[in-house]
Amino acid sequence: MSQSLNLYQINKSNFEELSKNYQSYNLDFSDHNSSIFEQNYEGLIFLFSTYYNQELPESLEKLFYPQDFIGEEMNISDIDFDNIDDFPEASSTYYLNPETIKEIDTILNSIENDIILSFYDADNFNANDIYPNAWHNDESEDQAFNKRHLEEGLQLLKETISKAKKNQNYILFFG
Repeated sequence: MSQSLNLYQINKSNFEELSKNYQSYNLDFSDHNSSIFEQNYEGLIFLFSTYYNQELPESLEKLFYPQDFIGEEMNISDIDFDNIDDFPEASSTYYLNPETIKEIDTILNSIENDIILSFYDADNFNANDIYPNAWHNDESEDQAFNKRHLEEGLQLLKETISKAKKNQNYILFFG
């Protein structure tokens, strides 16, 4: 996962058009259809994994490690990692369908924020090399990589999934 992740909502008809014309489709990123997780998505994954004792429910596995994609799958064995100038651009986009989103929403709504956030332990996050490996307990407003930063991400995640469910949208992953 990269430093930030954008969960982009798209309705069914636009998703079908995107699927047909992947290379030429113009995505319209805006505040109403994009949720950007700034450097806390990896932390959320680890927080949920800790909460579920490393046994994520299947729908959360799909959320954090999506498998369905549109476009062409990149063949990792064809990439020359020693030559960064030759690194190919992504030719696929991972997504969640409305049925999976509905399942995820049910699980997320069953979790109380205070309870899952009680599993936050800065030392444990850093010991497990969770990006950005700079977690701490300073909860000042001007600080990131702490419990408050995860709480903001958790709230955004719940709101994003709930809105997508309500509108029966798909979610595309950009990171």
